[in-house]
Amino acid sequence: MLFLSLVLTSSIGCLAKDSAGAGDVNPAIPKEGLPQGFKLLAALPEMDNSVNMTDYIEDFNGEKDIGPANVSVGIYQWSEPGKSYDAKITLIQLSDEEKANNAISNFKSQYDKMLARGLPIFSNITVNGHESLQIKDIRGDNSIRYLFLWKSNSLVTLVEGNDNRNQSLELAEATGF
Repeated sequence: MLFLSLVLTSSIGCLAKDSAGAGDVNPAIPKEGLPQGFKLLAALPEMDNSVNMTDYIEDFNGEKDIGPANVSVGIYQWSEPGKSYDAKITLIQLSDEEKANNAISNFKSQYDKMLARGLPIFSNITVNGHESLQIKDIRGDNSIRYLFLWKSNSLVTLVEGNDNRNQSLELAEATGF
């Protein structure tokens, strides 16, 4: 009975890993050439392949199907530890451009209520030659952090910066994508 439980548990874990896209090749997050003030704390799943990468792309799942994904996340310190949130770069390699468009649509939908209230949180900007969505993400304490979201073919890039637009944009440009 114990053996059967172990076999079932391990097979469920493999399915979660496969559907999370943590399989063959994950896009590379920037480790060098970071803007002043940013320091790489973790590169996932590279530094810890036991991490469930689906947790990092919850906001990309939604009404529209994105299919399987290969996910890489870079977590960066940009101020004194414990004084602020960390910045992140999330790279999601999807099967095709349609799935990438779906992922972006799902992500944007979390801001529907703010947009309905007339809050100007979205604007367009170019990052590394790609049309990007700049998002003023309003945090619980009413501070703003800058996010940049774009796709290049089937690769979706989300940069969650800090409260300084220029520093956040420099981090976005450091992706090279």
